[in-house]
Amino acid sequence: MLKPVEDAHSTLSRRLLQLLRPLAMSSRTARGPGLHTFARQLFSYCCIERERLVSVVSEMPRIGIVLSGEKEFWLGDAGQRFVAGDVFVLPAGTAFDAVNIPSEASGLYESLLVEITQVPKWVQEMPGARPVAGFDLRVPLSQELVDALGHAAISLSGSDHAAALAGHRLAEVLILLRKMPVAQPLFAQSLAERAAWLVARAPAKRWTAEEIGRELGVGASTLRRKLVEAGTSLRGVQASARMQLAHEMLVRGEGNITDAANAAGYASRSHFARRFQAVYGASPAEIRLRQTALPG
Repeated sequence: MLKPVEDAHSTLSRRLLQLLRPLAMSSRTARGPGLHTFARQLFSYCCIERERLVSVVSEMPRIGIVLSGEKEFWLGDAGQRFVAGDVFVLPAGTAFDAVNIPSEASGLYESLLVEITQVPKWVQEMPGARPVAGFDLRVPLSQELVDALGHAAISLSGSDHAAALAGHRLAEVLILLRKMPVAQPLFAQSLAERAAWLVARAPAKRWTAEEIGRELGVGASTLRRKLVEAGTSLRGVQASARMQLAHEMLVRGEGNITDAANAAGYASRSHFARRFQAVYGASPAEIRLRQTALPG
């Protein structure tokens, strides 16, 4: 089932569309359907008929903004829909199916794509969030992020002499996204990090090296070697993703400790509790108690 659209026509979404209106108008009047380049890192994509694109893979991570119509992303049986004003992240190296749906009002689907070719070292070294468990590409909006995205897109579309300003504006966006769990694929540079992100999107799945390698465009042996070089293994990546899922279940108050243990792949509650304590510094019962003690 597709996740429901979350307040698609909110004030923040409308504000973002207003800021990007000059770019949208330029694309519509002068370019037509297809992928078009505004600048080295800024693209637009338009279509006038509903289309399904199979196994779309981005070589570099991207930030996307739907300007008109609707967009769906599918990873296996998991899907998510976006409408005008929504912002999403597109990880590098992961094969998605995409559906573009033109607006009934304008007859056009249009999106803006910002390619993240390089993250400034000082931004990369900032503390980041753990990627979310489950399939989620939607970026939550704030007034600060909306303004930063609008300014960055306009700056990127400017002439070459504005490159320094564009880089500064894009860095502002990345700073705001650095602590957002859903945006971590923008900062995942290594093959091991990309594999961990993929597993975290479907932690209950029994991934094989062949399946992950196929999604990331590498052989299974290369994947295993890169994971070892990164100080982990396929088993370790999957165990970490499932433990994170269990933690999020307890934080959200979903199910009981046995449910969380099962989600993490543990048949024994005691073994699960010991490992959970070692990872998070608190027992599953303590995490669950904190949530039940919250007011309201």
